[in-house]
Amino acid sequence: MSTTPHPPVATRVRSIRIEADGIRSFELWPVTGTLSESEAGAHVDVHLPGGLTRQYSLINPGESHRYIIAVNRDPSSRGGSRYLHEQVQVGDELLIGLPRNHFPLNEAAPHSVLIAGGIGVTPLLAMARRLSRLGRSWTFYYCARTRARAAFLEALAQLAGHAADATLHCIFDGEPGQAALELAPVVGKHAGADFYCCGPSPLLDAFTEACAAIAPERVHVEFFGAARNAQDGSVAQQAARPFQVVLNSSGRTLDVPADRSLLDVLLEHGLPVFSSCREGICGSCETQVLAGEPDHHDRVLTPQERATGRTMMVCVSRCKGESLVLAL
Repeated sequence: MSTTPHPPVATRVRSIRIEADGIRSFELWPVTGTLSESEAGAHVDVHLPGGLTRQYSLINPGESHRYIIAVNRDPSSRGGSRYLHEQVQVGDELLIGLPRNHFPLNEAAPHSVLIAGGIGVTPLLAMARRLSRLGRSWTFYYCARTRARAAFLEALAQLAGHAADATLHCIFDGEPGQAALELAPVVGKHAGADFYCCGPSPLLDAFTEACAAIAPERVHVEFFGAARNAQDGSVAQQAARPFQVVLNSSGRTLDVPADRSLLDVLLEHGLPVFSSCREGICGSCETQVLAGEPDHHDRVLTPQERATGRTMMVCVSRCKGESLVLAL
């Protein structure tokens, strides 16, 4: 795996659509040439002014002539969604990265259960589209506060209506007479299925608990926020111990103090490591590990990927021993 970032690709905004209250979609076409075809569940980095980089799921898998992303206008936006909603217009250019997929679809599963909360619908819409093209069965549970805030309802309803074995369930728990989705009965109802969930932290936490007895390879989650500490609400604390990193290409050894991240040390020494979220959720800084045992704190790698110890997210993860050897 190369850690040198690919240069971003110039795209032009072909259209902007209001998909729901506070949600807009952006259709992006390459300024020249074609784009890399994406898989269901993939996302791209969108490079914005001021050095901001944000990740958005692609909702049109299998296409290379355009990308389509959807952006929720976050009231607590640090500049990403606010800029896209308030500043970007049709005809503007946006720089985007190549698709990456840390939320892949198991296309061979006998049945897929897709559970979305709010804007978490975007990667799961792509999965429903892909499964429908393959003729595979799926069940979609779409949770939102109100119908007006649920994007792509019509598209999902059309998919479910035309597929031979597909079902859409909508749960709007902010409307009169509606209650939140109970996940334990959902999991129990679909024995043998693969389960996917994307949305806010409370939904993901409940999903993880409901799927505790399911084989890990059948449980798939994409997080939009870093793990929180149950006692104080802060980002989960990492093991505060120093360690060393050996750079395979040069043999240099760098010291990583207890109070600094591995990413900060690498960047300080001029290493070409791309990063974005710095919270272990976007996968931008994934780096190959050649020796040593990583202490994983990300929410990207699966349990199986963590067990191999072959890669790590250097923004949040550290070392369980004294040193690591990285492919840098």
